Order: sequence, then structure tokens, then C-alpha cells
Amino acid sequence: MNDLLTTSLYKFHQEQEAKMIEFAGWHMPFSYEGTIKEHNYVRNDSGFFDVSHMGRIYLENNEIENINKLICSDLIKLKNTKAMYSIFTNEEGNALDDVIFWKFETHIILICNAINRDKITTHLTKNEISYKDITFETSLIAIQGPQAIELLNTLLEIPDKFSTNINKTFTYARTGYTGEDGLEIMYENIHTDQVIKFLIDNNIKPCGLGSRDTLRLEASLPLYGFELTEKISPVEANLKWVINNNDNYLGKNIIDNHIKTGVHKYLKKFILESKRIPRTGTEVKSNNVSGVVTSGNYSPILEKSIGFVLLDSLPESNLLEFDIRGNLLEGQIINKRFLS
Repeated sequence: MNDLLTTSLYKFHQEQEAKMIEFAGWHMPFSYEGTIKEHNYVRNDSGFFDVSHMGRIYLENNEIENINKLICSDLIKLKNTKAMYSIFTNEEGNALDDVIFWKFETHIILICNAINRDKITTHLTKNEISYKDITFETSLIAIQGPQAIELLNTLLEIPDKFSTNINKTFTYARTGYTGEDGLEIMYENIHTDQVIKFLIDNNIKPCGLGSRDTLRLEASLPLYGFELTEKISPVEANLKWVINNNDNYLGKNIIDNHIKTGVHKYLKKFILESKRIPRTGTEVKSNNVSGVVTSGNYSPILEKSIGFVLLDSLPESNLLEFDIRGNLLEGQIINKRFLS
């Protein structure tokens, strides 16, 4: 693992004896005290994640119109000091990556998935969009949980939800990937020791990628490479709410046709009254409609198995049948969030 990339918090992870794994070319903490314990820190109190592996790209605001031709959301109409979730689409209307934009008076910070940073920067270059990749000179942490904002109020001026702010040291937004309130904070690597001191002084627990995955799943949030891929469109991933771009962006005709006809694959949430977990790739049927599990895990809060399934067409029934190593288990499609 000597050739893996490391973040500015790597020494801290080692000191905390974190269980480290390879993820998207980075050496990242999977857990510190255990996934369920860290999951509950974030659901009940506060926790922080080192998400510095994610790509951070600086763009001047004069590139907004060009970017708008590549995404399914309207970045032009987004107000300054706001954050926006969107999806870069390809010519087939499928997802190149799902990203967050932080919009300021003069510039934008684009945050993309670690596994797709090279893909997105190549895509920007191909479309003659000027940018600066600031991934390696900065760090990014997410502080999340019901107590997060109260704790952060001693360090930062708190913006409204899905809004951004900036000062001499920190660039940040009230966003996250857990279903809880909190901030995602970017800073130059030289400030890492200051940030770690704040986290320790306020007893904000470190959390790894294991709990980040169970938290996002409970929050009904997709993960690129699973619920979104270059073969799955935003419509198929049940993300029609992000599609508000009237420009002629890449794949718009196919996406519009998906919306108009309803003829496409369907991503659905499922729940199982069992601790047996249908993992990614598990085959599933709803009457005559076939599908596959994209993500499945145990929910510490619901104490049940939950996940996403991608079905070939719209199912007529909410009953699902999972083939788990030759054993057939019944589950249910649910049409609301796992956690309300």
C-alpha cells in the first residue's frame, strides 16, 4: 500500500489506530471504534469524517455557462452563497458523476467523487473549461450530527442549510452525506493541526468510511458506482428532482424521453424484516420483473436490512424476492425515506 495517496490527517488516523483500507487509490480510515458505534455517534451526537480523498476543483464564475452544458441542473440560476447537488451526464443521458457545487461571488468549488476526479477533470479539459485542481493542497472534513452545529458555532459563522460561507481560513457549506445537520469544511493543509485540536477539544468523534456508508444508506442517498453509473441515468436512479436544466446539456434528449415515456429501469428502496443482508449483486424479482441489489446493509437505527434495488422496469407489486445464496427471502419496496 506504499503507493496509495494519503490525506493531511493520515498521522492522526494512525495515532487513533484506525482500521485503514484502500479506497479509490487512497489509504483511508474504515473505522476507529467500530462502524455501528460511529454510526450512532453521528445519529445521536456528533462525529467527523476525513473526506479529503474527494476531488476539489476551483472554477471561475465565467465558466458557469459552459458547465451548464454538461450537467442536468441549472447552475446559472443558482444564487451565490448556495450549494447544489447535481450530476454530470454523458451523451447517453447516464451519470458520469454526482457532485456538489459551492457557489460564491467570484468562483465555484466543485466537489466530485474520489474515483471520478481524473474523469471529471479530463471531461472539463475536453470541453475547454478552465479549472484548477486543488485536491492535494487542501483538506476536506465533514462534521455531522444533531449536536454538530452547536459545536461549530464556536468556530464558524453558520450558514443556512445548503448554503456556503468563506473566511480567511475556511471554505464551507451546510451540507453532508449522512441525513444529519452539519458542515463540510475545506481548508489549506497547513491548518490541519488547528482543526484536529478543535475536534479533540470538543470531543467530536472520528468516524470512518464504514459508518459513512451505513449513514448515507439510512438517509436514502445514492453512492456513485452503485446507484449511479455510466449505465444508469438520473431518472432511473429516482433523482428527477435534480433535473431542472433547460439548456441543451449532454444526454438531455434521452433524459427527457425517460421522463415522458416512463420506459426505463427503476431504482427502488427495500426493507427486509431480517438481519440477513442482500448484498450488492444479489438477484431479485418482483413478480415477472427482474433486478439486482445495488446496495444493501444493516440499519443500526431500524435494526433491519435495507438497501436499493435496480429493476428492469416499473414493478406492479411492492413485494420483492431475494435470492441469497440459493435461499429465497421476501422483502418490501418502500416509497418513502428509510428515516423520516
